[in-house]
Amino acid sequence: MLLVDTSDLQAQLTTEHRRTLTELRRDVSRVSSLIRRKDYDEAEAALSEAEQALQKVASEAGLEEDDRALASIQRTIEIQRKNLARATGDGEPGNAGVSFSKDVAPILAENCVGCHDDGAAGGLRLDTFAGMRRGGRSGILLVPGSANRSLLALKLIANPPARMPKNGNPLGQQEIETIAAWITQGAKFDGKDQNTTMSDLATGADDKKMTEIKVAKPDGTETVSFTKDIAPMLVTFCHGCHSGANPNSGFSVETFEKILIGGDSGEVLIPGNLEDSRLFRLTGGLENPRMPQGQARITRKNYEDLKAWISEGIKFDGNDPKQPLLEMVPSASDERRMQLANMTPQEFEKHRREQGDSHWRRTLSSANPASVTNDDLLVMGNVEPQRLQTVLDWAEQMRSGLKSKLALAEEPKWKGRLAIYVFKDRYDYEEFNRSIENRQATDLMFGHARVTASYDMAYVAVLDTGDVSSATTPSLKWTLSKGMISAALQRGSTTRMDWLTEGTGWALADSELRNAEFERALIVSAARAIKGVNRPDDLFKAGTFSPEVTEHVGLVTVRLLMSRGSGEQLKRFSEALLSGRTIEEACRIYNTTPEDLGRAVAASLN
Repeated sequence: MLLVDTSDLQAQLTTEHRRTLTELRRDVSRVSSLIRRKDYDEAEAALSEAEQALQKVASEAGLEEDDRALASIQRTIEIQRKNLARATGDGEPGNAGVSFSKDVAPILAENCVGCHDDGAAGGLRLDTFAGMRRGGRSGILLVPGSANRSLLALKLIANPPARMPKNGNPLGQQEIETIAAWITQGAKFDGKDQNTTMSDLATGADDKKMTEIKVAKPDGTETVSFTKDIAPMLVTFCHGCHSGANPNSGFSVETFEKILIGGDSGEVLIPGNLEDSRLFRLTGGLENPRMPQGQARITRKNYEDLKAWISEGIKFDGNDPKQPLLEMVPSASDERRMQLANMTPQEFEKHRREQGDSHWRRTLSSANPASVTNDDLLVMGNVEPQRLQTVLDWAEQMRSGLKSKLALAEEPKWKGRLAIYVFKDRYDYEEFNRSIENRQATDLMFGHARVTASYDMAYVAVLDTGDVSSATTPSLKWTLSKGMISAALQRGSTTRMDWLTEGTGWALADSELRNAEFERALIVSAARAIKGVNRPDDLFKAGTFSPEVTEHVGLVTVRLLMSRGSGEQLKRFSEALLSGRTIEEACRIYNTTPEDLGRAVAASLN
């Protein structure tokens, strides 16, 4: 509970007042678009009308102008007035100094956080200054003192599709100049905490004096858990509307602390008091508008849990009331990872067998694949059983040799065994790619590996091309070798990097398996594709090439790295990328940059 007396706030603000405040928040947020269109008179009129309406609400409700219910809207009006002043030439941010919290954060909160929050598009988080300072997979965003060298500024003025915000309207010229001026002035942070959310900085919540909040901890008698019962409900039903820079009704459920702060109408939760807890009244239909809005409705269990939680004192059983609820509540993928982590070896083997059967049914509904197995491998296919046994023998021999080939501490193993799918016809392999990988496999693809970090999936898929390689086709054993190397590299990886894993598979194949004419065909394919790339570092970005060409470019790149350094360097390079580190970080192991590495790869093909 806040250490402020807001007990009579509900009585002061009527339903009509709350509706007016909601409309004002929306109207003020639209002023940005008026400024971008250079409708300055209309923007000034909208701000003046908003201020008058806000003063009227304050007068009628008997509230001070700095009251919490009004402060966020007044703060937004002030920000928009500054933006308008700059746009009309009345403001001089370059001379007066640009504030990150007051001037830059509102722009980022409105235009960037939607894509660059916990979802982290491009590995980049812009929901806090700390995340922005770290940068993303494309590199560091800020070069203090130089807007022309700062990726943040350059992305705002780039041509589509590289321009940001992606798929959105470009920022106005004044907004771009504000950000550029801030960078030129040193890109300094003037808030209290670099981990404060951008929305809090934008709305001034970081500066609120009402910072001391009483967080009640459980005493063991509770029947409901916030983290297990209440937080998942709020994330499912409330987070979409009540988060971000301008949450509906000024109420945010992003953190437990913000839930206690409440919204434009004040506190929404009173410990032990259902009647005065507006969140309960709205979700229970005791007060309109009923929440959540739209078709969604909380379940009977949700209702009873919320009722019990409030009655039991609104206890918090988490570690940090400032922690985002999205981090606190496990996603479906998180729950799946936990389920897999708790499986016994026998349960994992059963999972692998059932998954293999499912993959075959989805690929070829009429298929009834035969299978052979040992302690580490499961081989399934629609070829003759004797052929499957041959593949199993080859694969086991290859597995044993991977320890020395990849400088591993021990022979590689995969939870639940590694499944190896052997397809008799090209149509079968192509259908597998369509059904399971959701991609099109061309005539230049003969096999691939897929191992997820949790070992939910762990398989090598190969087309049986026979035992002899030609200028256009690798032998089955060669493709299998490539797949086994790739599957070993992917163990424990957090990032899928096909160019690296499949390319290394081609590059490290034993000499007796390789065919010079076929390898020349792969290199020609890579050279042809690289000529069409605009930026050298695009060679290493997912989606630049089709799946088969990705492998060919990977082959050329890995061979270049092998010629430039030691096996230990290649190992460290691979581990860095597969653990989620950026290509910039990995390239430092070779004292190079992604751009220079890309140029070197292209030059090696001339």
